[in-house]
Order: sequence, then structure tokens, then C-alpha cells
Amino acid sequence: MLYVLVITISIILEFTTSINPFMDSELHAIDWVGTSIDSVGDNVLLMKTIYNEEYKCILPDDPTVKNEDAKQSYNGPTPEELLSDLFTQSSCSYRIESYWNYELCHGKHLRQYHESKELSQKKPKIQEFYLGFGEQKTKDGTKTSKTEEKPIIKETKIKSRKIDGITLPYFEFNMTDGTLCDLINEPRQVRLQYICQPDGRGEIYELKETSSCEYEVIVLTSLLCSHPEFKPKNPPVNKITCHAMEGSPAKPKELTKWNKEKSEFNAKVEFIKHVSTKDLDEEEEEEPEPNIPDKPTVNQRVDTTLGETTDKQVLREFLSGDYCLQGGSGWWMHEFCFGRYARQFHDDKDGRTVIFLGRWNEEKHLKWLKLNPSKAPKAVGSRRSLTLLYTEGDVCDITGRKRHVEVRLKCIQNVNQPHAVSIYLIEPKTCEYILGVESPILCSVIDKADKNGLIKDFVP
Repeated sequence: MLYVLVITISIILEFTTSINPFMDSELHAIDWVGTSIDSVGDNVLLMKTIYNEEYKCILPDDPTVKNEDAKQSYNGPTPEELLSDLFTQSSCSYRIESYWNYELCHGKHLRQYHESKELSQKKPKIQEFYLGFGEQKTKDGTKTSKTEEKPIIKETKIKSRKIDGITLPYFEFNMTDGTLCDLINEPRQVRLQYICQPDGRGEIYELKETSSCEYEVIVLTSLLCSHPEFKPKNPPVNKITCHAMEGSPAKPKELTKWNKEKSEFNAKVEFIKHVSTKDLDEEEEEEPEPNIPDKPTVNQRVDTTLGETTDKQVLREFLSGDYCLQGGSGWWMHEFCFGRYARQFHDDKDGRTVIFLGRWNEEKHLKWLKLNPSKAPKAVGSRRSLTLLYTEGDVCDITGRKRHVEVRLKCIQNVNQPHAVSIYLIEPKTCEYILGVESPILCSVIDKADKNGLIKDFVP
């Protein structure tokens, strides 16, 4: 947190052209260190507040000049040489998610897999895809098996991307010839982007599918940090050290007063947050959430808000299947049409790709309820949600079976947003989905369903 203090400045000494006091694109923090020191030089200036409090401040050197000098004078290892230890090590990096796991053997391959074991099985059953392999050759130039020998890393132009608002250079390494993708009838491929992180040991920071069966992975490593080209491009916060001159307090009085008021305000905010969180936790204990994994593996929750005057109209159209809900924020979007279907889709220049996750079939839903009585609605007056099974989705290329999805309609009380609708989609098992729709406007519907969760002849 940077603090701004309005003061009147009297410049006594001149400073070099390497310091530009009007450069507002650089971040500076003032460190009030107390007693004065006998210091003179090009980067020293005197400041005086409106209350005649005097301070001697030492300005930092221009970081841009220092960074450029470091780049020009650098004659150390290349990025390829810095990463060679990581690419030749025998151990791999792993990312564990709620269903899929990922194994990254640097320079060799990236594997996506899931292990499942039933009581009748001695060994776990493994489902796996290779998202890509590294290019590898022998000393005589012939291509070898994709999991042996040291990879040939090609030198590329240094690129940058923003991560959490910070522009970071990265070294890109591509893996190709992965498992064949049925959607596009081409092998999977992945772009690995290695970035400098002082504590990084080759772990996967982020993995996402940027297009059908094409992936992008951010990898953290400390090996690149010694190379000046891979330092964060955003300038760091530069410190200005200010010493109080004789007769002046360690910090300006106005700043001390402002800091005290700020601390008291923050303490009140934390108290309010604590009380609110406690109240919410008690409410959740009384009304537990359905059993949904903590980390959705397909798409995150998406919220939308309907106007109050259209609630009843939208609800009628929703229950008749004429109004469909859409969600998703990545490559794949999802759509739910009540009483009709749930599907995923993606639009690009070549048109729309659609995968049906399930279609409504009342007879199959009733058979499923008989086999899973715990999915049936609770008694009228005590229920908060309904679960409906949509079957006969598109065939899954992994399991060879048709997809299906459990649709969970939930009544939630939200005084601040009484017309909000939330939709999410997760994949707890391969090609078996849970689609949730939560909204206060569903509260008038839940208790009107019959013992099988079916909503018939209901007029909002």
C-alpha cells in the first residue's frame, strides 16, 4: 500500500538527469527513518511541509537505466542453458485436481490421467491422454522415442504476458503429437510458458484449453530469474529514504494522524467482516450445500440478474423450455434448456461445435430415482432443491458410453439480489456432469414439484 502525503517541497540541491521528479509512471514509497544524516550528492533533496517540518530525502537511482545496463552487460547462460537442468531431470511435476491429474515431465511429455479402482480390481484403472510430446533427437540427427534422450530446445524470441496484472516475460516450449483428438481429428498439442518465480521448482501454475484439444500451460521456475530479460517488466516500488532534520518529528504530524485514523477505520471494517462471516457460517451449517466438489473442473459459476417485472414471465418461459440459461467463461460455454437438454458449445470462425451432455427423458429419470432414492426431493416444506437426470447425451470418446448430467435446481435466499440467477457446470467423473441453477425465483417452484421432482401444471 502506497500513501500519498501533500507537502510543500523546497529543492535546495540539484540532482542528476537520471532522476526525473515528474515521472509519474514509476512507483515510489517514502520510508521515514528518523534522525538526520550528513549526506550530500546528486540524489539528495530537502523537503519542507506546510508546518515547516524539514526532511532530507535520498532518491533512488533510475531503475530503467539499471535494468538496461544489466541487459547490455549480461553475458551469462542463455535461457536454454538455464533450463537444461530442468529438462534433463528424471523427476516430473504434478498438478492434482478434483478429477483429472496432470504429469509434466519437462521437455518430454505432458500427460492427463485419472485413476479409479473398484473393489473387484487389484490394480487401479487408468484413463489417460498425452497432451503433447517434446521434440527429441539422437546425436546422429534421427528421431527417437518420445520419452528418451535429451530434448532439443529451440531458441525463440522472448514474449511476455500479463499474470495478475504484472507483465512477465516467458520462455515458450511447444509439445506436439499428443493423443488424437476426436473433435478435430488431429493430435493434441500444448504450449508451455516458463516464467521466472524465485521459489518456482517447475510446478504448473495454470493449465487451460485455449481451443479444441490445444492447451496452454504456465510453469514456474527459479532457473530463469538470473537472466535480466526474464525479470518482470513492471517497475518495482522504489524507496525514497527521508531523514528528519533537527527540530522535526520522525514523521510529519499530518501523516501520523492520517495513519491512526486509517488503522481505526480498518479495525472497524475487520470487525464487521468477522460478524458477517460468522452469521453466514451459522446459516450454512443449518442448510448445508449439495455435495459438489470444491474445485469445478469445467466452468466456473456465472451469475446474471433478471429484472423484477420479468421474473414471472421468465420463469414461465424457463419451465416451458423456451428460455435457456447460458454460462461459462472459457473455451467451452454451456447451455441449459429446462425439459429439453443440457449442452456445451463453442463458436469460432468455422461455426459452432456442440456436445450434448444430456436430454430430458422422464421415464429414464424415474428409473434412475428408483435406483438412487437419496436423490428424490425432501418433504414439502423442508426441501430447498430438486435433482433431475438428463440422459442420452453424445457418446464419450473416453468411456464409450453416452454422457449424462444431474441438473440441480436450488432455492437460495438473497435479499440484496432477489432476481439473481447463478449457473455452473462441473465434471466430477469423465463425461458425467453436474449442472447447478440457483436463484431466489426458484423458491416458488421447488415445493410445487411432485415426489419425483417433476414440475407439471405450475403457473407462476
